Amino acid sequence: MNGVLPTTAVTSGLFLLLVLFPRFGESIGAAEPPAGTLHVLMINGGDRPASNYLSHLHHLQDMVDLLRRRGVPSGRIDVFSADGEESSPDLASRESAQSDFWLVEGTGLGNRLQPQTELTDTRWPGVTLHPARRDLLQAWFESARERLRPGDQLMIFVTDHGTGDPDRPENGAISLWHQKLTVADFKALLARLPPGVRVVTVMSQCYSGAFAEAMYAPGASEPGGDVCGFFSTTGRRKAFGCYPEGRDRDRMGYAFHFIDALGGQATAAQAQASVLVTDDSPDVPLRTSDVYLERVVSAEAAARGTDVDTIADRLLADAWRRRGSWEPEIRLLDRIGDAYGTLSPRSLAEVRAGEAQLAPLAEKMKTYAARWQAALVDVKEATLESFLREKPEWRPRLETRALEGLSSQDRSALVAELLPPLLEHARTRPEIWPRLERLRDCAVRGSEAQWRLEVRQAAMLRMRAILVGVAGRVLLRRGEREATLKRLETCEAFRPGEAPDHADGMPPAPAPFPRLSHDMALLEEIAPSWLGVRFRAVPEAIRPGRHLPAGANRLDAVEPDSPAEEAGLRIGDIVLGPPGQPFESPRQIREWTMTSPPGIALALSVLRPGRTTEDDREFETTLVLRPLPVDLPRTSGPPQVGERAPQLPAAVAGVGGRELPDLRGRAHLLFFWATWCGPCKMAVPEVMALAESRGLPVLAISDEDEDTVSSFLGSRAEPFFPRVAVDPLRKSFASYGISGTPTILLVDAEGIIRHRQVGYAADKGVTVEGWHWVRPSAGSKEGRNR
Repeated sequence: MNGVLPTTAVTSGLFLLLVLFPRFGESIGAAEPPAGTLHVLMINGGDRPASNYLSHLHHLQDMVDLLRRRGVPSGRIDVFSADGEESSPDLASRESAQSDFWLVEGTGLGNRLQPQTELTDTRWPGVTLHPARRDLLQAWFESARERLRPGDQLMIFVTDHGTGDPDRPENGAISLWHQKLTVADFKALLARLPPGVRVVTVMSQCYSGAFAEAMYAPGASEPGGDVCGFFSTTGRRKAFGCYPEGRDRDRMGYAFHFIDALGGQATAAQAQASVLVTDDSPDVPLRTSDVYLERVVSAEAAARGTDVDTIADRLLADAWRRRGSWEPEIRLLDRIGDAYGTLSPRSLAEVRAGEAQLAPLAEKMKTYAARWQAALVDVKEATLESFLREKPEWRPRLETRALEGLSSQDRSALVAELLPPLLEHARTRPEIWPRLERLRDCAVRGSEAQWRLEVRQAAMLRMRAILVGVAGRVLLRRGEREATLKRLETCEAFRPGEAPDHADGMPPAPAPFPRLSHDMALLEEIAPSWLGVRFRAVPEAIRPGRHLPAGANRLDAVEPDSPAEEAGLRIGDIVLGPPGQPFESPRQIREWTMTSPPGIALALSVLRPGRTTEDDREFETTLVLRPLPVDLPRTSGPPQVGERAPQLPAAVAGVGGRELPDLRGRAHLLFFWATWCGPCKMAVPEVMALAESRGLPVLAISDEDEDTVSSFLGSRAEPFFPRVAVDPLRKSFASYGISGTPTILLVDAEGIIRHRQVGYAADKGVTVEGWHWVRPSAGSKEGRNR
């Protein structure tokens, strides 16, 4: 049911709320709090018991704990979660798998023995839980109409799950307990609040960005500034809580990162900026102002008959003429790029190029990881069968009927008893263990790289939103709508309670991802060899009289222009294995193909069945495997220490028409910088001292236009590098993988990078090996080498 319930339903819902939850009723009749009071409404719908994960409860508990630490009284926090206080199972939890469970994971037996989801009743001592039902939420808002006053603030925190509307992405829904609450329903609830109450939402459910629509009052074409919010993702994307990994990886994803950030930041807007860097999941966090600015730019593009990217890049070019005005946004882009091993873009054209590069890589890595996982499961199944032949007493204990009646505790005990002898069996079989190790290594590394590539794709979308936001702000400065944006940003600068004692900057980012070039190399390393066939076990009707090995497979398809076709293989052929080494387990042909080296002549024994066994023809064929066909984007990746420095692109030009120095065959320093960059200016004296000490020429390269750099140099009283270049097209920034300024590179006479440093802090200085420098004291013109 959409919209607001009839008055009778709301009244009965409120009556039920008062009867079932007296603490809530007491808060209605309590003494009025002072104006400007913060109230908190927390919602975990859960949807149903099996999907109401334990992590959702942890979201609520962590947020309540944070708010209490920030001085928000418990009496002003109301929690609606699943079935509330009803004494029935409504919470799903699952034990972690035992350490060696990988030996059976993915097999038929592993699927029967994997940790089972346990349904329990939610219990939270000291906190009253209300059922997350639409009628009770409507009753809560009905009572809030009397309790809240103009100037008060209402924080609404929503955790997983949510649903999307493919036809109307702006009208997604929050999953309540066996119900849905759409964006339209939500806006109707907010309309019940007294005018002047500011609402700030924090939502982590799937498709949560759809609820940015709540910033528009019914019938309004512009946000009023009384409603704003922060979201885990866009209205078209799932959030981390909806990913399968989210069930087993607690305390990861947007909500946990936002809560952690708010523990060290004064405002929600600052916490959101931190999350863009620290949330190493495929989420794409955004806020209402991001959505508003994107719509502003889209409307301008439509009015001019062009696309969003084109108009945005024109506006960005205008913005970068005064880069110092945009230092926070540029620094944020740099932090994201550095954290996830990507280029820090300055245009949507660069974002598109990054997305075009990442998409096929992610898809190929997903394919490779799945193939290695499938081959690994094949060998696990064969290992289990080998184990059961040696230990037949285990077979009846592991049959499906025997397992069905086991409790979770008995199942866990059985797994604990099974794994040690199974591991010992595998380790002591030279024909088994090396195969397991190799396949597992490829499967695990491929899966981890696939995850990183998906997160990098999300990082590109995060940076895209930042760039569109800059473009939108440039556009608004030309019109009368800037005041609308300021109202939204004022709302987003929400302080939930008292600021923490040390709210003075972003928390450190997690360990950075390896550079993209690392995963490119890994993709080539784990690329499986390719035969070009589809196969299945030989039907039992064909086996009699043919003495086929256990691992023989019949070919169902032979792909055109494949190694199999070139070797003369046909549909219906039975592949026996390499000569003298027949395949011993079903689907072993897959493992043999994937792990055999490409480009080398290999022999296979093949049986071509005739009408009768007397007509059969057994023969050997020679084939040359090839890598699995891959169409990868060409990229060299940013050079690392020990690798050759790229040649500077022709787009790099000397300031003032001066020729660039010929650095070939000479050790030198490259200094990537910007006129607006404070750490860059701080680093100049020490870099100059290092260059003078070691006789190194320095080329300082900025991605700003020549007029900006020339103006800066003309007004600077302090010494600066004599060789300065500009690269407005950022070609050198791309080829060197520059994701932050300053970046200092030391290149030796052979053209090899010997040192790479991103950023500069006075207490650490330039970190070139063997270099120590003492900054000049007051009144002194020169530093000294320690």
